[in-house]
Amino acid sequence: MTDTIEFGKRINHRPLIVSFIGSFFVGGLGLIANIKVAIISFLAVLFLLLCIYFPVNLPKIFGHWQLENHGISYYKMNSYWDKLKMILFPNRTEFQFISYSQIKGFEVIERENQYDLNNLLTIKPAKQSFLPFLRKPFLLRLEINQDKIDLDLSYNQFHDSKNTLFRLSNVLKKLAEKID
Repeated sequence: MTDTIEFGKRINHRPLIVSFIGSFFVGGLGLIANIKVAIISFLAVLFLLLCIYFPVNLPKIFGHWQLENHGISYYKMNSYWDKLKMILFPNRTEFQFISYSQIKGFEVIERENQYDLNNLLTIKPAKQSFLPFLRKPFLLRLEINQDKIDLDLSYNQFHDSKNTLFRLSNVLKKLAEKID
């Protein structure tokens, strides 16, 4: 098995680009009325996309995490400001690290069902939507002391459904080996 197993998509400039293109398009349509409508509609769409849509859906669109030799690294998205900073400055993203010694337990959540290493092969993952806000929950939940951390798997299920369960079983085997 390789040293690193990665899931999810890394953050890039797409949220900024999509926000500006969408805003220019709506602002251009606003020019039909007049320049004030164009400017207001441009700013409104830019605000809605950058400050509401992308921060809310960021974990499902860019929920990158990776299993490494000494633990798991994932994007720091604890607060709204962490997410906004990731969108505005994608080259300066911060990771959080969990060592295997901190992990007390783990399970896979698929919709309302819970699975572990023993019954992982019974999962019949739902087909995921192209739209991130319509994706069904499919995640790896890590139990750490009094807290739970959810690592998204829906992106991989949508883009690589044939290999996701195989890769996930490798992750669960490595987790079971490291925390026992």
